[in-house]
This record gives sequence, C-alpha cells and structure tokens, in this order.
Amino acid sequence: MVLTVFFLSSCFLNKTLSEDQSDTPSGQPVEIVIREGMNLTQIAEILKEAGVVDNAILFRLFVQQKKKEKNLAPGVYNMLIDSNYEDVLEQLTIGPPSLVTNDVTIPEGYTINSIIEKYSSEITFIDKNDMEEAINIGNYSYAYLVGLDNLEGYLFPKTYEILIDYDAFDIVEMMLAQYQFETGDLDYKPAKEKGLSNYDILKIASMVEREAYIPEERELISAVIHNRLSLGMALGIDATLTYSLEKWDEPLTESDLETDTPYNTRLYTGLPPTPICNPGLASILAALNPADVSYLYFVVTDSETHAHAFTDDYDEHLRNINNAKY
Repeated sequence: MVLTVFFLSSCFLNKTLSEDQSDTPSGQPVEIVIREGMNLTQIAEILKEAGVVDNAILFRLFVQQKKKEKNLAPGVYNMLIDSNYEDVLEQLTIGPPSLVTNDVTIPEGYTINSIIEKYSSEITFIDKNDMEEAINIGNYSYAYLVGLDNLEGYLFPKTYEILIDYDAFDIVEMMLAQYQFETGDLDYKPAKEKGLSNYDILKIASMVEREAYIPEERELISAVIHNRLSLGMALGIDATLTYSLEKWDEPLTESDLETDTPYNTRLYTGLPPTPICNPGLASILAALNPADVSYLYFVVTDSETHAHAFTDDYDEHLRNINNAKY
C-alpha cells in the first residue's frame, strides 16, 4: 500500500476568496467581532462567514503553520472582504486599533443587587432590566451551581474590562468564569471533613467579608464561625440579618433583631440559606483556613478602625463591649 502525503504550500494556504464565493466586492470593509475566549476554529468560521477569508479550514491551518494560534487578540476589527491570509493574521496578532472598553470595578462584599446597580449605572449600553434577567441562575450550566437557586456569592469581585459589544449575559458569564478560575484549585478537603460543603464555605466567606475590616482579622472571625458551628451555637452575625432586610446603611433596631427569618442568625442556628454577598479570594481562603484559636465571641471595639476584640469567655466579651470606643 502506498501512503500519499499532501503538503499545503504557503502559497496555497495564503489563497484568497474565489470569484464565485461571495457577491460582496473584494476590498469592501466589514466589522468583525472576536470575543474573549474564542478559539481558532471559531475565529476562522467568523472570518469565513463574513467573507474575509475564503476557507475556514485553510485559514486555521495557515495560522497553525505560523504557530500564532495563541496570539489572536479579541476585539472589534474592520477587515476587508477577500483579504490575504497573511494580512488577516497580522491584524489579529497586533490587535484592534482602538479597543473600546469600559473598566468596572466590583468591590469585595457587593451583593447581587449592588452589582446590578453598578453595571447599569456605569455602562450606558447595559440596561438594568437586562441585568436582572441575566442574573437568573437558570441561564448558566456551571457544575458548581447545580441544585442552587441563587447566584449570590458566585459573582467574583474584581475590575472587569467590558467591551462595547458585551451584553448583560456576557458580563455575568465572565464573573462566573472568574469565580471558577480563582477557586478551582482550592483544597476543600478539610472543610468536607467537618461536614461543610463548598457552598457552606462560600456562606462563611461572605460573612467574613462583611465583618472583617482589618485583613489580619479574617482568619479570626472565620475561627469564631467555625467554632460556633461545631458547638451548635447560634452564630449571632448581624450582617446576615442586615442582608435580609437590606439595611446596610443604618443600624439594626431592637425590632429588627426579632425578625423571624432564617437569615437571623441570632434566632436560628447554623448557616444562613445563601451567602450574604460576593466575597473575594482572601475571605474564601480565610473560610477554608480558620485561625487555630478557641474564640467564640468578637465585638467591634473601635468605631474608626473597626478593630475587633476576640475571646472565648462570655464575661470577658461583656467587658469588651463595655470598653468599646464608639
């Protein structure tokens, strides 16, 4: 048997659109949108459908031959119909001439409602109603969302670069993908040994995020939560009730503290039904790695620095409350 091997010459790979393939005149400009995360096959198909290149497979082989498949930049391009493969590749590797972006910073501790307001107020082409629709968990198929009914906790905080062609679903998808990227390699085995799920850790992390103002106190607050859970004590984290009542900007009243809701961790033991915000990586790590201390109580003792006093003795806790500087 004779094995025949055909080699594609650079001349053949660099061919242009055939005469009968498109009714659009050669050299006519066309807008091409390459989205973040698209692979070479998808890009080649887009270029072929727009008439920029004549053959998606040949263009893909050409790029691979040049070893440039990992150098293709996302963005909005103005390309020409019936282009030379070399010219197209050069454009894609240099990147779009002027990438129109909007940088939006989502701080640690923002809730879903705050995130919706942030995007819809800072980006003119993102509508609030669209964001509210995009935030529906049923729109997404990530394995870590199976069995849940709420995205709270999973919209990872960071500064995002929003392209002009993004819609609300693209934004939420990007935030969920960022959560997976940031947490995918974390070790949850110690938590599972305590009977805590990944979702439980996210709930703890969200409480740590809302309670800790000083970075060094994250692991200590996490320890109090873990210690109370192990003893079956009510957590007494008022931030969970604040979340439920949406009273972030004013103190809770005595009446508020009596509200009958599973988010009232003074009345109900265990964790709240969902995370109470979207925590950053530092708080997630603190939730996974609480300090090795026996503390059961903490209270803010300085209203300016928000420093806490920690103890495992209730009487000392009362003294800390009385000595607090407000």
